[in-house]
Amino acid sequence: MVRVRFAPSPTGNLHIGNTRTALLNYLLARREAGSFILRIEDTDIERSEAVYEDSIKEDLKWLSLEWDEGPYRQSDRLDIYRSHAQSLLDKHLAYKCFCSKEQLDKEREEAVRRGRPPRYSGACRHLTEEKVVDLESDGTPFVIRFKSLERRISFRDEIRGEMTFPPDHVDDFIIIKTDGTPSYNFAAVIDDLLMDITHVIRGSDHLSNTPKQIMLFVAMGREAPVYAHHSLLIGADRKPLSKRHGATRVAEFRGMGILPEALLNYLAIIGRKVDKEVQDRPELLDSFSLRRLSASDSVFDLEKLLWLNKEYLRKMDAGCLLDRLELPSDFRERVALLRENAATLNEIRSHLKIFDEVAVEEDALAYLAAIHCAQNTISRLKQIFDRDGKDFDEIFNSFKTESPFPRKEQMMLLRIAITGRKSGPPLKEVYRLIPKHIILSRIEWLAKNLYDSSSA
Repeated sequence: MVRVRFAPSPTGNLHIGNTRTALLNYLLARREAGSFILRIEDTDIERSEAVYEDSIKEDLKWLSLEWDEGPYRQSDRLDIYRSHAQSLLDKHLAYKCFCSKEQLDKEREEAVRRGRPPRYSGACRHLTEEKVVDLESDGTPFVIRFKSLERRISFRDEIRGEMTFPPDHVDDFIIIKTDGTPSYNFAAVIDDLLMDITHVIRGSDHLSNTPKQIMLFVAMGREAPVYAHHSLLIGADRKPLSKRHGATRVAEFRGMGILPEALLNYLAIIGRKVDKEVQDRPELLDSFSLRRLSASDSVFDLEKLLWLNKEYLRKMDAGCLLDRLELPSDFRERVALLRENAATLNEIRSHLKIFDEVAVEEDALAYLAAIHCAQNTISRLKQIFDRDGKDFDEIFNSFKTESPFPRKEQMMLLRIAITGRKSGPPLKEVYRLIPKHIILSRIEWLAKNLYDSSSA
């Protein structure tokens, strides 16, 4: 049976790139009727915080990425890692290293000076048992290092195909730190081994870790899981996706009014060819395959995500949409109209204000000033609404004959007078839903606040 895991570190909120990793693991588990396991890799004691673990779980639940087991926390399993490290020591597959930070820094500097990759020299690899005992007795701090197998490592990546790393790619790497906590690679392997993980799906930034992990599986006499390293998300500038590109955290997209269905849909289709772009969860499961994923980094396109979100808003059941907006049923007609032009839940919420709030937005006021719309024009509008306020066509025809502005400006003036905004849903449709007293109050507000810059 397929068993996969999502293993975030609780050192920050859930990033959109990590969310994609979680989704790909989830899709494989559900497609193959397997298990999706949540594992919290919190051995970075200084940076890990419970609040981040809680936010990660909340985001996964919001996305409906339900896990079958866990969450397992590495901080609860420290004795397990130490026990397996001791087993490697007993088999002479690992050793205690007493090299100081100063010694290691000097080695790195020398390697860089000679144009070589910085690697541990193995200075402590051949210490006698007596020397080890003496150093421990003196209280000299030590780490435990794994003895590199010093051989070529090859494996088939389910996304990238055959991968080969030369014998000198891996040096004697640390598996237990001086404080007794495990390194990332060691803890990950022990957990994957004990949890019977069959497939490890993760970002390509972990590719260089794979030879180390395969070596550990070999040393423990176990077969390594299947590895699949998916592409990373990048910005339009081809650089890793970061804050400078805008929203990058799930909570931020949620705050923008993005639907979880749309976000998952986009993350599931990015980086692969699809027959159709809007896919519900059953369709995403049916079309999912690791081998269809591209190995090339994928540009995260916010505009594409907003387009998808707009499609989901349009097709969502009206009752469900009201629930998402936390609105009562008497808002149904307003929401049905607004969602046709809205790209996010927030846009719908924002446009709902036109039905009840009198104020006019700053950019609308700036537009009126730019076309030299004067207070007497607003006064004419008020007279027209008082006289012909029952039908939008009557209002437009009356304003058309009395206004000195071209048709385009006339329509914008009417939009601002009716809604207080420069953009929004179809004006003729929205007009019938806005209470007349709100429109008249808005026109009066304009008459009092618009700068009389012209005698138009």
